Amino acid sequence: MSPSLTERSDATTLATADLIESCREGSQTAWVALVRRFSPLVWAVARSHRVSRTDCEEVFQQTWLRAYQGLHTLQSPERFAAWLTTCAKRESLKQRERALRYVPVGGPEVFDRPTAPDSGPESAVLSNERRDEVLDALGRLSARDQALLGMLSADEECSYDEVSRRLGWPAARSARCGRGRCSG
Repeated sequence: MSPSLTERSDATTLATADLIESCREGSQTAWVALVRRFSPLVWAVARSHRVSRTDCEEVFQQTWLRAYQGLHTLQSPERFAAWLTTCAKRESLKQRERALRYVPVGGPEVFDRPTAPDSGPESAVLSNERRDEVLDALGRLSARDQALLGMLSADEECSYDEVSRRLGWPAARSARCGRGRCSG
């Protein structure tokens, strides 16, 4: 049976095994003392995995949650530091994996092209050059390719049957060319 924890100062002087026993008995004071004692260890492990500060905070919370949940099954309280280190490592690795999957991008304005105001003659010259390059590239295409691009970029959508009719392709061929994959 562990000593009674009536004062906060008592908790700071107890051995780790006694703190854990008091935590198992439901002592909030012992839990606070345990977290205070081992928080630097959890932070060090999380930082050693080179995760962001926000991710370190998440690792810290998850590690202590796992510790709280597993405290009753811990068989060797004297090995608490090693067990907690393992928990923190596992949580750090999980957090790194989660962070790699999710890339924050912000709101829709991130994907919108900024519209540059006409800044004078330079803007007009660049715009004309760009238009001329596109028209030159289109002019080098065959008449059939030009017609196809014209239909694909038109405001009205053309069905496969309409594209086949206009280009003189057999209707069966256009039906097999769904989603950019032609089967021959």
